[in-house]
Amino acid sequence: MKRITIRDVAREAKVSVTLVSFVMNAKRDKDGNLDCPVNADTAKRVLQVAQRLGYRRNFAAASLRSGRSNSIAVIPNDISNKFFAGISRCIEDKAKSYGYTVLFASSDESAERLESVMDAVLAHNIDGVIVAPCTGGEAAIRKATDAGVPVVLLDRDIEDMENVGKVLLDDQEAGKMATELFLKNGYKNVEMISYSLGISSLQQREKGYKDAMAAHGLESNVHYTSYATANEEVPAIIKDAISRGVNALFLPTYSLSALVLMTMRDLGLKTPEDIAVIGFDVSDIYQLYSTTVTHIVQPLKELGEKSVDTLIGMIQGKPAAESVLKPEMIEGGSTEAKK
Repeated sequence: MKRITIRDVAREAKVSVTLVSFVMNAKRDKDGNLDCPVNADTAKRVLQVAQRLGYRRNFAAASLRSGRSNSIAVIPNDISNKFFAGISRCIEDKAKSYGYTVLFASSDESAERLESVMDAVLAHNIDGVIVAPCTGGEAAIRKATDAGVPVVLLDRDIEDMENVGKVLLDDQEAGKMATELFLKNGYKNVEMISYSLGISSLQQREKGYKDAMAAHGLESNVHYTSYATANEEVPAIIKDAISRGVNALFLPTYSLSALVLMTMRDLGLKTPEDIAVIGFDVSDIYQLYSTTVTHIVQPLKELGEKSVDTLIGMIQGKPAAESVLKPEMIEGGSTEAKK
């Protein structure tokens, strides 16, 4: 079958090859409108003809000519993680409205893998990177910035890194909100289970929890586990907490929230009767559990769209910007006031 070229589209649409090139290579603004010096009706007709003929733009050739690929890379720690899976779809939809394609890859919380992934996406001449940095990932991110490729840090911060955009949650506020709800409802012996990842988002949630406890003259206690050992360690952590009279647990990630709730069920423990719980992120489990679960919600759509807006702005020559978004608390029965 004959390959459809830009000349075929121009001939069928009765316009010049140059005009078709303007339309097919145009970027889109934040509302999805083509940004090119062509009448809107004419541009629409060209796009319709191109679609009907089955024209496919040669991105490799266009990239060589323009120095741009109209593609960005998104590198979370794990694309299957519920938070990053949700936010990645928001990023993809927003990027599409600008005319950008998105390449996804996971770092698996490994600085070595992040560096390998960064090498791969830079070799594809991507125009920008959105990344959730892992511990030790600064060198990999510097590869992009040193190459003049704009970078936006999503969800996790690297404090001393300059010339990068940042779109973050107010994680300290999230930890504070959770702890203060426990205290307001009469739970004084509040502890926290967290991952020993050394990432800013968890560190700030821990700080919010600790600061709120200290403000009320109460001791704080954070139990650390890892992704690899959590299934084995969490049951022992919960049993120990119960034996010491702990009456509330703050769980700063969805995976820990789900694991703790399932472990409590297996141990025959009820919330809030045996121990009150506040989880993180959105999940059906919070509504379907035997008691509805109070949880902190991150604004996924806003985080995703803001990260794309920030990156596109940087690609267009605007300075790096930082946005810190507010969490929301959804209250359920798991923090019902003590009687």
